[in-house]
Amino acid sequence: MTATMRSSILRTALAVITTAVFTAIPALASQSEQQQEKFQRSFALNPGGTLRVENYKGTIHVTGGNTNQVVVNVVKRFEGSESARKWWMDNLRINFSNDSSRVAVEVKYPNMECFFCWDLREYSAVVELEIQVPAKTNIDLDGYKPDIRVSSVQGDIRIKSYKAPMTIASTVGAIHIETYKDAIRLKDVAVRGGLEVTSYKADMDIEAKSLDGASRLESDKGDIVLRVPSNIGLDVDYTGGRRGSFHSDFPLTASAGSRFGGDVHGTINQGGAHLRLRTVKGSVSLQKLGGTL
Repeated sequence: MTATMRSSILRTALAVITTAVFTAIPALASQSEQQQEKFQRSFALNPGGTLRVENYKGTIHVTGGNTNQVVVNVVKRFEGSESARKWWMDNLRINFSNDSSRVAVEVKYPNMECFFCWDLREYSAVVELEIQVPAKTNIDLDGYKPDIRVSSVQGDIRIKSYKAPMTIASTVGAIHIETYKDAIRLKDVAVRGGLEVTSYKADMDIEAKSLDGASRLESDKGDIVLRVPSNIGLDVDYTGGRRGSFHSDFPLTASAGSRFGGDVHGTINQGGAHLRLRTVKGSVSLQKLGGTL
């Protein structure tokens, strides 16, 4: 075979491969589009109203803004066979209810009851919720393991989950969280009416520019880091197990304590709001945040 013939064969092979690749790209894109569905719903909500969301997994992302409406953007995302996709899309239910003071979103995932329907079992599917709300809105979220984010709202926040990673940023109001594990991040929050976070082994990283009202942070095995302004006044009540540890950047007039755990009770800057800290095996660190109240 001559060099010219080999070169011609190589060019032909490359052309065939290139054509196949670029032909497949639109097909893959089309398949990806078919595997998800999107829609939007809007509801009027008075200032100080409540958004209630239940979503087992996927995402719940809520952002406050200059609006008088709740806008819910829904993405139903699916990976699996066409028969499974059709079954899941047909049986998924997303329920909405509303009045002038409350908007509720409930995601009900299909229940698999057919034991021998193997083609329907091999799939991955979630519902993603991106929600815009009026800035003055109370937030009530419930989910087993969705990714949770709340930002820029002025209202009370209540979250219940099992293992949902969550981030709360730039909010004003009370915060109540009940979860089992994963990570909790609060950044640039102004607490008005109390801060309460209870978990079994979730790690907490909290930056609070104010703590108005009683606060309670508890995690049996997770670590707790709380950053507050250097001039804040607090009455501190720490309870730790034998394998727990406590650290404070602040001068603390403690009546009891142990570097191996135990209890610490005392005041910071002549006292103020009550702060209860509890761990069994984790570490608790009370640190200074840049700036003052």
